[in-house]
Amino acid sequence: MLLKNKNFVVCAIWVFSIMMTTKAWAADSDSQYDVVGITLGMTVEEARQKLLDLGIEEQSVYETRMSYSYSDGINHNFKTDDFVYRIIGANKALYKDGKQHSDSITLYFSPPPEGGRLVGLQRLMLNGIDPVTSGQFKQAVIDKYGEPTAANSNTLNWKFGSGNKNCLSNSQDGTGVTLPDNSKNKSILDMVFVKRSGQYRLDLFRVSRIKNLDECANMLEFKLTATDTKPANSVTTTMIDIPFWVHAELAAGAEVERLRKAAVEKREGKGKVPAL
Repeated sequence: MLLKNKNFVVCAIWVFSIMMTTKAWAADSDSQYDVVGITLGMTVEEARQKLLDLGIEEQSVYETRMSYSYSDGINHNFKTDDFVYRIIGANKALYKDGKQHSDSITLYFSPPPEGGRLVGLQRLMLNGIDPVTSGQFKQAVIDKYGEPTAANSNTLNWKFGSGNKNCLSNSQDGTGVTLPDNSKNKSILDMVFVKRSGQYRLDLFRVSRIKNLDECANMLEFKLTATDTKPANSVTTTMIDIPFWVHAELAAGAEVERLRKAAVEKREGKGKVPAL
């Protein structure tokens, strides 16, 4: 099912305070860290097929497309080609004795020209029907992924990729992973960089201990009930490729800026000086 939400058309005329890095970034596809077989770096087609393989019906897969807007200084209705920004898949909820079991997965993809790669995932499992305990669930994920890089009473966090720090949270224990809030028109850049006078400071990070994007780790995090003996009836799983997502957003901004300049030059080329 296709959802084309015009609210996702956002302005992407970004002026960067420093030049983009020339480092060649690649989407992470470390197969050790997967969520039900879904890995970072997957294409839209690969990830969609994984959802179907999980038993999610085609009509329960929702796609959101997005485009960027720009202006030539007079006409403000220019838009890039749209692209897949997000896919949501959900199994049919089950109910028993007033209790619910449901499982939904939201997938986020990078924009062009570095587009079409899975950069973020969030899975929400609600299980009030014969759930395992929180302790049993924690042990199951440790059996699969190994000991976490960071943890607290209700959170298990793994860091992987070339970086080793959490660029999204100031927590002292290294936990805390979120994804961009679409309702507030936030991008990954808003989550990583400080913004001054409408410009992203690519040398100034929201997490002050971070000095370079290379330090940012990809992360997998499980958040669930703190008490090990209580049922794990609500589990949130989040996975994110921060460096590549940032790189892709910057590349998209640079491309939109190139299109804007070309549109301005084309408009100015058609202009005529009036009779004097």
